[in-house]
Amino acid sequence: MIKRLIALAAPLALIATPAAAVPIDLSGLANGSSGTLITAPGASFAQTFSGQTVAGTGITGTPTGPLTLAPAGTIFVQFADPLVSPASNTLGSLPNFNSPLSILLDTLANSFTFTMGSSTAGSTIDVRAFDAFGVLTGSTQIVMGTNYNIYTLNTLGNFRGLTFFNNNDPGGVRFQNMSYNAVGGAVPEPTTWLMLMIGFAGIGLQIRRGRGAVAAQQTA
Repeated sequence: MIKRLIALAAPLALIATPAAAVPIDLSGLANGSSGTLITAPGASFAQTFSGQTVAGTGITGTPTGPLTLAPAGTIFVQFADPLVSPASNTLGSLPNFNSPLSILLDTLANSFTFTMGSSTAGSTIDVRAFDAFGVLTGSTQIVMGTNYNIYTLNTLGNFRGLTFFNNNDPGGVRFQNMSYNAVGGAVPEPTTWLMLMIGFAGIGLQIRRGRGAVAAQQTA
């Protein structure tokens, strides 16, 4: 009986919430608007996280935990058709669209896909990724193509925030059509928790009965 209960509970304990693609919806933002902190379904945007400071196109300092955006600098909203992906609102960091841009995702992710442009081929931009406590999980440098292109970052570990900085493109860049792959935790559904509790309670009862039977035999 105990073996049967363990066999039932073991596969249930391995059930996890699957990863899911999460789009960042900028459609509710007014074209031509701006702000120090931009919030949209899926993510929020500012130039830096708390603990960071803008230095030209670069960043000094490291984020403090928990990871939060610092509402400083200006993020500009502009509608554009990149041709390589749907026409939509873009976000650019002012001045000159080459200031840092930090993104705080609504949940933990392991990849980030976006359209960026209009750029000059060979220009570069650095990226750092951070977990929910502001700890660096990875970094990379993107070498840009001509005009607008689609990019995917999927080698930065599991991250909650991204900072784009050291943009050396002459005309600056804008970001749009962003999405990320949310990482699901190994958390059973409520019904699974109930079945696990019943299963483990049954195991405990069987163990207690077994001990009682052994004790009775020893006193007989």
